[in-house]
Amino acid sequence: MDAMDVESDYKKSRAFLLTYSTLLLLLWYFSVDLRAFSFLGVSISIGDNIQNIHLIAALGNLYLLIRFFQKSPRDCFKPNDDMISVFESTLKTIAPHVYIRKLAAAMYKTTGQTDDNIKFLKIYKQVTMGHQLSGARPSILNYIQYRNPDLAIRTELSFDISFSFIANEKERSCIIREELIVPNIWLVRICQAYALVKGSFITSWFTDYIFPIAYALLAIVLFINTWWQKNTIDHIVFKNAFNQLLISI
Repeated sequence: MDAMDVESDYKKSRAFLLTYSTLLLLLWYFSVDLRAFSFLGVSISIGDNIQNIHLIAALGNLYLLIRFFQKSPRDCFKPNDDMISVFESTLKTIAPHVYIRKLAAAMYKTTGQTDDNIKFLKIYKQVTMGHQLSGARPSILNYIQYRNPDLAIRTELSFDISFSFIANEKERSCIIREELIVPNIWLVRICQAYALVKGSFITSWFTDYIFPIAYALLAIVLFINTWWQKNTIDHIVFKNAFNQLLISI
């Protein structure tokens, strides 16, 4: 089966899932009486086991959800290149503000200055992802906080930063190049969360792959909950009978 067939099957399964989930949510929200419905122009009235109709409807949606998973392209639920770009852009924007003191410390060491006799004028900074540098050596060995080395390598940052300042009544400048920093894991997680929210609106990854799952699960949970509530008395009777059986044993 070629890629076009896979994509077509996936789109069909997603369309069926979203359509059926929408139908269930509408039936639930408007409390539609499910004891009678029309199928292919024929009116059908349900006589027996009406108390389980919500459960059967939820199982039907569960089947469509499973088919959606089966027809989904490989690795589609992992963030794609667009989502990764949003994350990297976020990280590169926030990291200079978080690590400005560390970068300034590298400048102090290079110039032999101290914080007391420097008046900053301007700071120019350019941030590059470490994995985009040719021949860059990751500094992961210095960061045992990462239990996932691949994540540390992918999030390592290279800073090119220029400090313009006045020291001893003279205007000077200092450029720090390729200062490698592996961001704190909590900073990475915050940027990932922000990128997930932002990327959900500006890229199609969320609406193509994640939203149908959440949408279907919502419909399934609501219908199962409705079925459970409508059969509360039967559940209590069954539970009491089961407890009595255990006591007798």
